Amino acid sequence: MDTMPRGLKILNGLTLALFSLALYMVLIYAPREAVMGDVQRIFYFHVSAGWVSALAFLVTAIAGGVYLAGRKHFWDSVALASVEIGVIFTMINIVSGSVWARPIWNTWWTWDPRLVTAVIMELI
Repeated sequence: MDTMPRGLKILNGLTLALFSLALYMVLIYAPREAVMGDVQRIFYFHVSAGWVSALAFLVTAIAGGVYLAGRKHFWDSVALASVEIGVIFTMINIVSGSVWARPIWNTWWTWDPRLVTAVIMELI
C-alpha cells in the first residue's frame, strides 16, 4: 500500500487550516446583513463554488482540445481531474443556491434559464 507523499500531507493540513479559518470568518466574524440576515452568509461559498466550477470546466475544455491535438495522455488526465472538480463544485453551487433561495424567494427552485443551464451542465 502506498503512503501519502509528504507534500500532499502538508497541502491537506494547510487546506484544513484555511477552510477552518474561512468557516470562522463566514459564520462568526462577518457582520449580519441588514435585509437578508444570516442567510446571506451562504453567498461566501455559493459564489466561490460557481467561479471554481466555471474555471474547472474551462480547464477541461482547454485540456481536452490540447489532448485531441497532440494525443498526449497527460492532458487527458488533466481534463479528467478538472471535470471531477467542476462537477463537485457545480453541485455545491446548485445546492447552496437552493438553500439561499428558500427563505428569500419562498421556494427551493425557480425555472430561471441560468439555473436550468447550470443543472443541464451538471448532468452532461
